[in-house]
Amino acid sequence: MHGYPPHIDAIEFARREQEIVGEFNVHRFQRLLEGLPRQPDSSMVQYKLIGSRGLDGSPRLSLSVQANVVLECQRCLGDLGLDIDHQVTLELVRQESELDQDDLEDDDPDAPEKILGSPKFDVGELIEDELILEVPYVPKHEACTVDATVSAEGSADPPEAAQRPSPFAVLGQLKAKSK
Repeated sequence: MHGYPPHIDAIEFARREQEIVGEFNVHRFQRLLEGLPRQPDSSMVQYKLIGSRGLDGSPRLSLSVQANVVLECQRCLGDLGLDIDHQVTLELVRQESELDQDDLEDDDPDAPEKILGSPKFDVGELIEDELILEVPYVPKHEACTVDATVSAEGSADPPEAAQRPSPFAVLGQLKAKSK
């Protein structure tokens, strides 16, 4: 088992059908943490990378990544835990010009996305990219708790605030007396 993922020769890794399994702390990912500053020190990322060949002989990488990250709910500004369990298969190409061939071919929705394979392929960067893609753009609880509801000023609304009489109730009473 590996810790932080190594750099690999991606095409050769796929050709030899190799496998890497590892686990490391989420704090290694600076780009991911820019938008997720509240991660506990114990947050871990588990990954498994398998090299293979497609039916047409094309080199492929299959990545499985699991993590638990803490997001900020955009409704109540409270913590929102997100369990990520993501799998992706990618086809490796040798040259950038091969990436553009997708535009010329009929897109098969089941075809793997193409990425540039290199002799110094950064597996950690691939894992970080996939985690970033799994984080919702606007994370929200399905239903925020009353205690976690925060006003626009940033202070929590006390529960008794919902029971206070409306200041306009007095106007309603005056209107009723004038009739």
